Amino acid sequence: MKKTLRVISNMVLPSLLFFVVYKVLGVIPAMVLSGVVSVGRLVVSLKQGNVKNSQVLGFLGLVGSAVTIIFTGNEKYYYAPALIQNVILLTLFVIMCMRHKSVLHYMAKDFDVKALKEVPEERMMNVNLLWIAFFVLKIISKTLAIFNLDFQTSYWLIFILGDPMTIIVVILSIWMIRRSFAKNPITVSEDIADNIPEDGEV
Repeated sequence: MKKTLRVISNMVLPSLLFFVVYKVLGVIPAMVLSGVVSVGRLVVSLKQGNVKNSQVLGFLGLVGSAVTIIFTGNEKYYYAPALIQNVILLTLFVIMCMRHKSVLHYMAKDFDVKALKEVPEERMMNVNLLWIAFFVLKIISKTLAIFNLDFQTSYWLIFILGDPMTIIVVILSIWMIRRSFAKNPITVSEDIADNIPEDGEV
C-alpha cells in the first residue's frame, strides 16, 4: 500500500504543484520549479547510482520547453519538445515492430522487470500495436494542444495521457501477455507496479 501511495503521489503532486504555480505566477516560474524538482531527483539518483533514462529525458524535455517558450513567446509551445520526442519514439516503435522486437521490453528496460525476461520478444507483436496506438494518441493530443486548445485544458488532457494512461497501458499489456500465454501462465512481477516512471513526459 505504501509503495502504491508513493507512486500515486509522485505522479500527481508535481503536476498539481506545476499547475498552481502556473495559475499564480505563470508558466516560466512553474517550469523553473519543475526543473528544480527534476534536478533534485537526478542528484538523488546519481548518489544512489540508479539514474533512469526517463529522468534524464524528463529534465531535457523541461529545458527544451523553456527554450521554446522563451524564443517563441507562446506558452502553448511548452508541448513542442515532447511532441517531437513522441514522434521519434513512435517511429522507433514501428521499426521495432517490423523487426519483431518488443516495445514493452524496451520501455521497461530501466526498471529491471524480471518477469518480462521470460517472455520471448517475437511473441509481443499485439502488445506492440497497443503501444503504437497509445503514442499515436499522445501525438494527437499534443498537436491539438499546440494548435487548438487552451493551455489549461491541454495541460490536464496531456497529464491524463501521461503517467495515468501509461499505467493503464502497462496493465493492458500484462493482461494481453497472460492471455497469450494462457497455457503456460507468466507470473508478472510486482516490480512493474513499483517501477512505473515517476517523472518526465514521455
